[in-house]
Amino acid sequence: MSDVPSAVVEVAANAQTVAESSGSVWPYVVGGIALVVAAGFWGYKLVSRPTFIIKQIRRRNLKAMKKEGIESSEATNDLDRLLTAIEEHAVSNKMSGADMIKLLAPLNDQNRMKSARDMYLTMQHIAREVGNSRLAGEFKGKSSGVKSSSKLMAGLFKRAGI
Repeated sequence: MSDVPSAVVEVAANAQTVAESSGSVWPYVVGGIALVVAAGFWGYKLVSRPTFIIKQIRRRNLKAMKKEGIESSEATNDLDRLLTAIEEHAVSNKMSGADMIKLLAPLNDQNRMKSARDMYLTMQHIAREVGNSRLAGEFKGKSSGVKSSSKLMAGLFKRAGI
């Protein structure tokens, strides 16, 4: 007699019969691939929304500002108001995330931003592009009165890579 109980032998025989009668596994493979593609498409659509991108930018800026110890500064608040204006403009015009990023491109231009005044002038330019003339006027006034040697501006320039 064998060491394997007879119940195990019967279960194994039944399992083999079920596996052989279940058919091909290709529909499951194709279904799994379709599920992965659909999840990737949904994830891309989620990440490509302007609100998601602005949220990520705010989180990264806040993290960098906290690291510098200047998270409650006037320049941070100004940048936050600019991001809010860009987000409202992008949502109302049904822009994609890539189109909205093109609006923020001047802030990443290191040749354009050499001082704090340049940063505020760039923010003024972006505010005009999104149609917020009130905010552009505020940035114009601040561009002439900002000190470029302050700790705040040094932190912002460091964050911007200047």
